[in-house]
Amino acid sequence: MKARALLLAAAVALLWHAPALAQQSVEERLLNMEKRIRQLEERVSAQDKVIVEKDKQISRLTGGDKWFEAVEIGGAIDIRGIVTSPPEGDNETDLVVDSVELGIGAQVNDWVSGEVVLLYEGEGVDVDSATLTIGPPEGAWSLTAGQLYLPFGAFETNLISDPLTLDIGETGQNAVQLDVSTGALSWSVFVFKGDNMEDGDNLIQGMGAAVGYSVETETFELGLNLSYTNDLGDSDGLEVEGAEGYDRVAGISASAMLTIGSISVLGEYLGAMDTFGADYVAFGDYGAKPSAWMVEVAYGFELGGKGVTLAASYQTTDEALAIELPKKRMLVGLSSEVMDGLSLGFEWARDTDYSADEGGSGENTDNFTLQLAAEF
Repeated sequence: MKARALLLAAAVALLWHAPALAQQSVEERLLNMEKRIRQLEERVSAQDKVIVEKDKQISRLTGGDKWFEAVEIGGAIDIRGIVTSPPEGDNETDLVVDSVELGIGAQVNDWVSGEVVLLYEGEGVDVDSATLTIGPPEGAWSLTAGQLYLPFGAFETNLISDPLTLDIGETGQNAVQLDVSTGALSWSVFVFKGDNMEDGDNLIQGMGAAVGYSVETETFELGLNLSYTNDLGDSDGLEVEGAEGYDRVAGISASAMLTIGSISVLGEYLGAMDTFGADYVAFGDYGAKPSAWMVEVAYGFELGGKGVTLAASYQTTDEALAIELPKKRMLVGLSSEVMDGLSLGFEWARDTDYSADEGGSGENTDNFTLQLAAEF
């Protein structure tokens, strides 16, 4: 209304001072002014519609006035003090930033989310994973594509050190993964572009699947997992560089986790289903069929109002000397969250090498690790 009054006042002033308009009747002048005002109002209305539409487009791109609510940033810092007692010679000590992890996730829209994880492990910062996930909100299925870790192996532990099953089987590749959840059962199928090319063909040849079952009652929790990959040689630990003449070797993993009250038990087996050629993974003068299994028991309790976990594990490998893994490993660890987001842990681990008959030394190496870790 204020704009209309100003336009009317301007028109009256123009009419008062313009000789050419003096000959028109007052009624004609008013009609002309009202027509002109309507034209100006229509133009302003059209411009307002354009501005509103542009604001909507900007809002969609930025997530609105609270765009930051659609973005999550998290990370972790792991600092370790290590004492190593080798079979011979003096003890060795070290203080390292073992890893720094930074993750950025964004909810693009109701159906699409994205995530990027950057990782530092002492030799520069790498893109650890970069994925887009598509699926209905609260839906039973999702499709993930990008650089990701395949759902092959469970690798659960309450200790500082990763289990030996992870050293053989963890696989990060460019992949497409479909996940489906049907109550207690969950399914995954995936295809990936590995580094190995059977018969020298530059094709997407990697594939696999995983199935999990979990149940929780008032007295216990149980989780079972089974997974398969058609090329274990593409795992990060083996890093087999296949070329013409390379034959893929499939891998399988099975794991179980049972929690009753404050006690939890973990077990996992992971290994090759066939033998690698001696040119790729050797064991002595022959090809190797590497595998590992582990069992772990943990007990949780409170001390000084803080949650504490005491854990022990026994792990072994077979035909894994070529990838510098021990024959067996025993571990005991104690960890606690000393304050929100900050944990302190201690671990003793004894590695026993393969015997002399198998190409190793058969000797023991002890490692003592003190870890200070923060998650945010």
